[in-house]
Amino acid sequence: MANPTALKQRHPKTPSSDHSSQDYSAVDNKHDLASPRKLHSAFSPLKTVLSAWGLFLAFMALLVVITYQIHYTLPTPVRESTNPVTGQVQFSEENVRVIVRHLSEDIGYRVVGTEQELETKQYLIKELTTLKDEAHMAGLRRPATDDALPNFDMWVQVGDGHHRFDFMSKVVMKMYTNMTNIVVRLSCGPECDQNSVLLNAHYDTTLGSPGAADDALGVGVMMEMIRVLSLRPAPKKNSIVFLFNGGEESLQDASHAFITSHELKDNIRAVVNLEACGTSGPEILFQANSRAMIDAYGTVPYPHGTVLANDLFATGLILSDTDFRQFVDHGNLTGLDMAVYKNSYLYHTHLDLDEFMEAGLPQHMGENTLALATFLTEKADLVDLESTTSVVFFDVFGQFFVAYSWSTALRIHLVVGGLALLSMVSSASRPTLRATISILLSFVAALVLPNLSVIFLQSLGKPMQWFTHEWWSCLLFGPVAFAGMFAVQYLFHDKKASTGANELSTFSGIQVFYTLCLGLASYSGFASSYVFALYSLSCTVALFLNQRRVAADNTTHDGRQQVVSSVDFTTYFIGALMPTAYFSFVCFSLLDIFIPLTGRIGVDAPVDSIVAVLTGFICFVFCPPVLAFTHRFGRAVLQKLIVFLLVAHLAILLISAVFVAPYDELHPKRVFVQHLRNMTSGESILYVAHADAGPITSYVAQVESLFDTQATFKSGSENPGDWNSIYPFSQFLDSYVLDTTPYIKAQTQNQTIANTLQPLTDFVQEAPRLVAENVSYDPQTGLRKLTVLCTHPHYIWTVASFDTELVSWSLSSSEPFPHPSHYVIRHVGGYVSDGWRLDLEYRASGPEDRLTIELTAMETEGFGKDEERELIGSGDIGVMRKVLKTRPDWVTLTYFGTTVSHFML
Repeated sequence: MANPTALKQRHPKTPSSDHSSQDYSAVDNKHDLASPRKLHSAFSPLKTVLSAWGLFLAFMALLVVITYQIHYTLPTPVRESTNPVTGQVQFSEENVRVIVRHLSEDIGYRVVGTEQELETKQYLIKELTTLKDEAHMAGLRRPATDDALPNFDMWVQVGDGHHRFDFMSKVVMKMYTNMTNIVVRLSCGPECDQNSVLLNAHYDTTLGSPGAADDALGVGVMMEMIRVLSLRPAPKKNSIVFLFNGGEESLQDASHAFITSHELKDNIRAVVNLEACGTSGPEILFQANSRAMIDAYGTVPYPHGTVLANDLFATGLILSDTDFRQFVDHGNLTGLDMAVYKNSYLYHTHLDLDEFMEAGLPQHMGENTLALATFLTEKADLVDLESTTSVVFFDVFGQFFVAYSWSTALRIHLVVGGLALLSMVSSASRPTLRATISILLSFVAALVLPNLSVIFLQSLGKPMQWFTHEWWSCLLFGPVAFAGMFAVQYLFHDKKASTGANELSTFSGIQVFYTLCLGLASYSGFASSYVFALYSLSCTVALFLNQRRVAADNTTHDGRQQVVSSVDFTTYFIGALMPTAYFSFVCFSLLDIFIPLTGRIGVDAPVDSIVAVLTGFICFVFCPPVLAFTHRFGRAVLQKLIVFLLVAHLAILLISAVFVAPYDELHPKRVFVQHLRNMTSGESILYVAHADAGPITSYVAQVESLFDTQATFKSGSENPGDWNSIYPFSQFLDSYVLDTTPYIKAQTQNQTIANTLQPLTDFVQEAPRLVAENVSYDPQTGLRKLTVLCTHPHYIWTVASFDTELVSWSLSSSEPFPHPSHYVIRHVGGYVSDGWRLDLEYRASGPEDRLTIELTAMETEGFGKDEERELIGSGDIGVMRKVLKTRPDWVTLTYFGTTVSHFML
């Protein structure tokens, strides 16, 4: 290697060793925009630093702005049902919204078992019958020489059944009666009907929500697709079946009924499920389980999907599920699960209305699904589809779709790893152990240090300060994450080497880090490892180009090239281009999913720490070359940058703590309210619980003042049965409990109730009941048998829970546990389902060893029509109505009335 002093004399621009506190030297490159020779004559050293950083930051900001615009751009809504130029039928967003508005606003809360469910069923049947008649008339008017329109068949399925539903680490046995499905098939005739693709959406809603996006949008899209496809030539290869299912929110009962008992079930070969957990932005493909269906998705005009979402959903971190599960588990189907997900703050709230559904969203989902359905019915081979998760797929900035097998992925990864190794052999990459360790420790610092901010904010009583905007967490925790990353680089900066050498070794260390991540992810079979391949390849390409540019400038007069030991300024732009652009695009989805999700994952979840760690991760992977860039102007400048970030961070924390509220009207806090009448104890009590770790005491104080009583706290973990009506979601709820008896007695006009010493539950009429029939005991086996009969007029969603050692039962879909266990059996029924029966056989100590069953039943009233079951003759009191009418803007309520009774059978 040439003598450093001689090199310095031949090339004055070569950076010297970093011993000076004012070392602003840059790389040895004539193209370097920030090199001292280029800038020193015009700018001071500080301006040199600011110019370089400003240009680099501006480049990254430009990438973010461009990818943001691409990510959230939706197609222009179409209002006309036919194209005014060609006269052809076309998909119309306006037609979808007409259906969405009627379902969510005119009908309202379509909870299974209520009158609104029946009204929805009748409306859909009427509209589908009209579409069928219009298609029939269009077929009669069609010239004989044209291709025939499809056959239009329709069924209304009403079924009973049961299934086991494991969710949130809990086991729930589901029973259902009078569950309704409305089914439409479009086909070319018997030759098409043997192989069908299923499109599914549910028309019911959850408690406390009118369900415009979830899932009136999916229903409206399918209705409009039926209109369009029924007026086009019949599909030539496969038929298409549309399932309007009437019970998804009750834990996927209607889809189970279809796929296990409908006459078309054996002809279904693939499924496309339409869902929503948000109200804006593009819908995303977040579950896919076959290569053929993934390839079919590649034909849509606006692809938006990645195996990252598929892998993330499979971890169970996202506490949600869809009908897709029933089709896979019970129908052995492959398919696609697509959902709207942005602005999930309004998901399952009273704000899930058409007015908050972004313009262009129905058009986006509709055109994608229509293109998918067209391909699947016209060209796809649906026979013998194989289920697999070994497929890598992703969209490229929403413009086109890429999919390839895992074997192809491994070959790509080997090439990427080989190029990284070649760059090291050729000295384009010059990693050191010191620099590589610094990258790993920077990653750890980025994850850990934001938690110091969490501690600070929580000490001020300011949790969830980031909740109102998805990007706010980056501002709140980002500066300290970067400060931590840069502090590690400060400590690992080699004072004996030039700044250029520090830059190159750190840049090379970044390459090594992501290449190692690629190797580990590939070894683990992690399909999302394509992201590591992108990062490793970007670093490798940048280093190779850097070698050419810097080596050219380091050529001696006799034509010999010196060893490259610096980084050209343009190398950072090359190394950052694809990682920063792609991750920005993905990051929008990541934040859109996770930040609103923290508002519904329970009071015990450390959401501040979760978001802090997530933010640190985002900061680390956002722009990998930035860690090398921190060395560009020496340790003194890096030290000042760290101090600046810490000061800015502290200022942001203080401003946020003083001026920012964790909730507002469009980013509300989720509160659950239950008016429970305990028929055994005689209590009439109001439960108030929340679904996140944010503040609730001010709202509890307001409720206390409403009823002029003091609330007591009850832990959900110590009182697991308090919210059995919504089990297993109940495990996340801690409650504040208020006695409503004094309020009812004080407000009622009925003096009997006002002056009675009896429990107010004695005045409840037609309360749910359990009775035992066909009771027998076998002394030789020690087994006791009985048939449990439940009657619950005007009540829905009953839950029976008990503890015993079951030997057998009439729920043939699952065997009892082989040991004494706690059982929870949820029943739901369509409109006017007043009872159910269950056969049990359990191990008993004798004939009088009766089974104690707790029965919780939800009242039918209260959903959408502002009605509430009240004590006979009590007057217009309305405990729940009072809570609803005084709800603050920053709170959204999931509310219902229940009774609970204990029976010994």
